[in-house]
Amino acid sequence: MRMAEGKHRGWRLAGALAALSALVLGCQSAEPRRPTTSGAGLDEGPTRWLMLPEEEHQYRRLRTTREVVDFIEEFWRRRDPEPDKPGNPFAKTFYERVEAADRLYSEGGTRGSLTDRGRALVLLGPPPVLRYGQKKVPAWNPGRPGAPPAVQTQTLPQETWIYPFPELPPALQQLILDEEGPVAEITLVFTADPRSTDLIEGEKYLKMAARAAVQR
Repeated sequence: MRMAEGKHRGWRLAGALAALSALVLGCQSAEPRRPTTSGAGLDEGPTRWLMLPEEEHQYRRLRTTREVVDFIEEFWRRRDPEPDKPGNPFAKTFYERVEAADRLYSEGGTRGSLTDRGRALVLLGPPPVLRYGQKKVPAWNPGRPGAPPAVQTQTLPQETWIYPFPELPPALQQLILDEEGPVAEITLVFTADPRSTDLIEGEKYLKMAARAAVQR
């Protein structure tokens, strides 16, 4: 019985999340576009990239559907640049980027918006400058049976995403100036192996972008 109650509670919370996420988009049509995170917890789908540590802590302590609904309303309200107007431009752009990331960057069974490149696209948008190259990285070679293992190198494809400083959102510009001083651009570097494409440089800028999204 307790398991059944927990399952029904999970369905109610997921349903509340899906319904409210659709509402925050503020679409004017009779059939609002349904966000791609339907059925997932706020900290499980691509919205996880927006959550600040204190929000994650608060979200995990929620127990009722009402608490979840109130949290999600406030979550998007804090990121709405025009709270006195219908709709939420930030949420609309966010879900458009999620859909683009899902199309472009899926890896195996992982949604594109949940990969490293998908996270970057969701938080920063498409890079104005994209460069391709190669990078040598350490590779573990177990060797033949009985022989000692060795660390070798392998060459992997590399992507560098470049965002000129003047093209970044003003709030993100201010965070970077406060923490690093003047810069000409920010860069994200990814390396690709047969299984995934991983971020190896620029994590701090993605965290800054999540913080900069909060308006109040």
